[in-house]
Amino acid sequence: MKNNTKIRKVLFNEISLMTGIVAIAVVVVLFIVGPDAQLKEDISLIHQDLNYIKTNHLKHIEDDIKEINIKNEKQDDILIKINESLVRIETLLDR
Repeated sequence: MKNNTKIRKVLFNEISLMTGIVAIAVVVVLFIVGPDAQLKEDISLIHQDLNYIKTNHLKHIEDDIKEINIKNEKQDDILIKINESLVRIETLLDR
């Protein structure tokens, strides 16, 4: 009976040690894998944000270019009218 008890103690100690080692291994694996998954998710979110910013920025640039083109057309029209007026004035002065 005493021999059986000694074997149980040794087995209990060995199982306790093995359980501790497995627990530490699981914690280490989770510690390594857990942040990796979070980093991948964070990187994905950053990519989405950058794409949104890029698209938004390009849209603003396109709108500004359209506005500048409209203003340039108006200025061209004004310059044409001014030029026509100057030609008339020169014609009147030359007479």
